[in-house]
Amino acid sequence: MSSKIGQTQTQVQRLNPQQILQANIMQLTNTLLEQRIIKELEDNPTLEIVDQEPDAVEDEESSDDPKDESDEDESDEDEFDWDELDSDSDRFELNKSGVESSDFLTINHTIPKTLSDRIRDQLVDINISDEHMNIAHEIIGNINDDGYFKMEPILIADKMGVSEAKVLSVVQIIQSLEPRGIASKDLQECMSLQINSQRHPLAHEVISRCFDDFTAKRYEKICRRLGCEMEKLREAVEIIKKTNPKPGDGLPAGENEFIIPDIIIEKRNEDWVIYMNDQSMYELRVSDKYSKMLDDKGLDKSTRKFIKIKTESANWFIDAIYQRKRTMLEIMNVIVKRQSVMFKEEKLELAPMILKDVATKLDIDISTVSRATNGKYVQLPWGIFEIKEFFSEAIMTSSGKEVSNTTVKKRVREIIDGENKSTPLDDQAIVDILTEDGYIIARRTISKYRGLMGIPKAKLRREILDE
Repeated sequence: MSSKIGQTQTQVQRLNPQQILQANIMQLTNTLLEQRIIKELEDNPTLEIVDQEPDAVEDEESSDDPKDESDEDESDEDEFDWDELDSDSDRFELNKSGVESSDFLTINHTIPKTLSDRIRDQLVDINISDEHMNIAHEIIGNINDDGYFKMEPILIADKMGVSEAKVLSVVQIIQSLEPRGIASKDLQECMSLQINSQRHPLAHEVISRCFDDFTAKRYEKICRRLGCEMEKLREAVEIIKKTNPKPGDGLPAGENEFIIPDIIIEKRNEDWVIYMNDQSMYELRVSDKYSKMLDDKGLDKSTRKFIKIKTESANWFIDAIYQRKRTMLEIMNVIVKRQSVMFKEEKLELAPMILKDVATKLDIDISTVSRATNGKYVQLPWGIFEIKEFFSEAIMTSSGKEVSNTTVKKRVREIIDGENKSTPLDDQAIVDILTEDGYIIARRTISKYRGLMGIPKAKLRREILDE
């Protein structure tokens, strides 16, 4: 057996630190960017807020000096003029303070209580022991976003030096709290905890004894096993449907929680005006004090290196914020033009458009479009939408015309909503109906769209109807 040593040449694209920073900033929402700016201000002394007051405390005589006013005017002239930069654009404008659109939003800084907070409050109310409270804190910390406690109790018992039985007893205490079903190990236990076995014995028995048959909608088999009539089972199923499969998500969000859009679009006269919703965001610059220190030839080497690195980092950070803002507005501008039917005729109908279309138009990478739109929201006169909702694939019709897949999804939902729930339509039956409507579409595509819309397959949509 012989081995060969050789060289192969491969081309690998590597991002430099500045590009990595731009990519990271690009994917942040306005809210997260504000938090990032605050952290950067704390970490980088060469970065400062534009309207920041001078560090030096001046006496009354110097503050009355007319020279101060001229310095302020000169400083204002040196500031970056966003309006001048975009004076050639008649489709969008960058955000300016004091615009009427600020009335669109109601800013509320109240911090809503988390699921963990609400559980802890209830534990305090029932006055459990300190030992149980410590165990409870560990359990609560391992409850996932859906409200389930998936961790093995023995692991917490070993970590805290207590018996598994004691951990299980605390789990049961938490399960007795609101929301019902919290800290369940699985869906079956979650639903069982929410059904009162005394008031609804059949519904509780269906979940505890026939859970697999229930999830598969094998109603006849359940009736045979439990010896009940189909009408009684139908009533039990209605009780079960009222349970919450995700108690962690089922908490009322409260009046103070709402989506804050990253971009606002207004119609002024006949034009759509696009601007960032960043009135509360700090405008940044590199500190003149540190920049001038670099001109000091007497500055020691280590200090010079530190300031140079920090000022370079500050410049990169400011540039990354600018690039994010610029790119997001340009992308939204392309979307407004592409979706002319929606914006000009104000019909909630989308034209086919994918990320590649926008990337090609702006001559940028598809990943940049993805980062700039993912998780971002835009406020229109008729509502707030996630930007990705404006993108859709094209579906061909028998006439040769292309339509948005959102149109097909809407039609699929209409078909399913109108089906006989005792004998639901399978995906092929839906394809047949769409074919009659003139759409050219495959069964696997219907299956994909149905899954994206959260609609289960036919046998799981079956219901027991009144005879």
